[in-house]
Amino acid sequence: MDENKFNKKAICIIPARYDSTRLPGKPLINIAGKPLLQWVWESAKKSVYLSRVIIATDDERICDMCKNIGAEYLLTPKNIQSGSDRIAFTYQSLKEDADIILNLQGDEPLIKADVIDLLINQFALSNADVGTLIKKINTNDELFDPSVVKVVIDNNNYALYFSRSPVPHVRDTMPESWLNNNNYWKHIGIYAYRKESLLNFANLSPSKLEQAEKLEQLRLLEHGAKYLCVETDINLIGVDTKEDIVEVEKILLMAT
Repeated sequence: MDENKFNKKAICIIPARYDSTRLPGKPLINIAGKPLLQWVWESAKKSVYLSRVIIATDDERICDMCKNIGAEYLLTPKNIQSGSDRIAFTYQSLKEDADIILNLQGDEPLIKADVIDLLINQFALSNADVGTLIKKINTNDELFDPSVVKVVIDNNNYALYFSRSPVPHVRDTMPESWLNNNNYWKHIGIYAYRKESLLNFANLSPSKLEQAEKLEQLRLLEHGAKYLCVETDINLIGVDTKEDIVEVEKILLMAT
């Protein structure tokens, strides 16, 4: 879709909690000369479709960082269950009226504006309730790692299910050979919501599948929502460990 013909209002909200079990103060950790969160915000600001980018945080220290870089922000309560719940709270607090609300994770410093725009573009052309990104899995390490979320898609690239388990299970085949028999997809936790879908998410209680897998996207899926999965080949690394910091920093320094 030509950006000049794009007639929907799209905004981005970046949820950024200060506390992290494995990396306390994660959004403010310095990576290649900038706070982690700043890398994400700068990429979102380069999008041709986003008219507004807001950081939704629960901590004054992150608010101070936002002031230093000139980022719009909102201080939200600490006791919000999930990133999308924080997005919904922020959206309602802003009194916005957007067609598309992007939930961009604050720990994805390798995200690029063109990938954001690809997702928004494809989602806007669809009749899906939510749009998200996927990447093909090529290694058994990723396939069998429960921290790597897998998604099963139909022939029209709509999600059938999200899981931490390697699905589909290939019967009568050794697990180490599963990649030879099927395509497996990694889910990248970035969401483009229609306004109605986001508000519906916030009004629903956490579902049984969501609580079992600890995956917030299952809440709407369990209630019949359609998730459009948009493929990307970009190598995104969500920062969760000190090892992730080292790896991401190398990539960012090579790109500058």
